This record gives sequence, structure tokens and C-alpha cells, in this order.
Amino acid sequence: MKTFIKSIACALALTSTVAFAHPTKEEKTSTRPEAAFESSAYVTNDAQIKVAIRKNAPAKVFLTLKDANGDVLYKQTVAKNEMNYSAKFNINELSDGVYNLEIESGENRVVKQLNVVSKKIEIERKVTVQ
Repeated sequence: MKTFIKSIACALALTSTVAFAHPTKEEKTSTRPEAAFESSAYVTNDAQIKVAIRKNAPAKVFLTLKDANGDVLYKQTVAKNEMNYSAKFNINELSDGVYNLEIESGENRVVKQLNVVSKKIEIERKVTVQ
């Protein structure tokens, strides 16, 4: 009988602690504001630049491609309500070199440096004499 009462007391103690347990609120400790967007950009092997942008809040995003001299080669505005954006840019006509892709929204600005290198075609010739 004593073991039964002890078992009931333990079970009651455990269930009461579980019943009154609740998760605590975690507060943000970071003082840095959340970025307006996240982005990625890279040059593919088949001479294309792939760009992806995911916005955290509805706002216009400006996309600008510049050459090493700072001349604007391409400019586009992503609409305010378009939260996810992706694009491919054909760069076959561009010469080899370094290009800057600027992605800007409000006070947030990201500059991605892209290195464009064309593949050299090597022709191998063999002459056989019989």
C-alpha cells in the first residue's frame, strides 16, 4: 500500500510540473535590422549570369550590371509586390573581364563581382601518313 501511495504521489508531482510548464519567450538580441532582400548571382559555363532575389518585405529592388569602368550595361527594376525574382542574362557578347552586379533596395545595397572568362577552343589536328 505504501508503494502504491508513493507511486501516485510521484505521478501527481510529474503531471503537475508538465501541466504548468510553458515555453519562454525568446527575445531578439540582435540590434542589426533585417535585410530587405537576399540575393545570389553567378556566371554559368554556358555564358549566362543567373540571378535570384528573395525579398523579406514588399519594396522595389533595382538591379544594375556595370563593367569595370562603371558604365551601365543593363538596368532593371523588380516590382514592389514581386517577392521572388530570378533571371538569366546571356553574356555571349560581353568581353572577358570583371563586371559588377549591383542589387539595391532602400538603404540596402549588395555588389556582386562577376568574373567573365570565355573558354578557348583548342583544335587538335593529326596528320597520318601511310
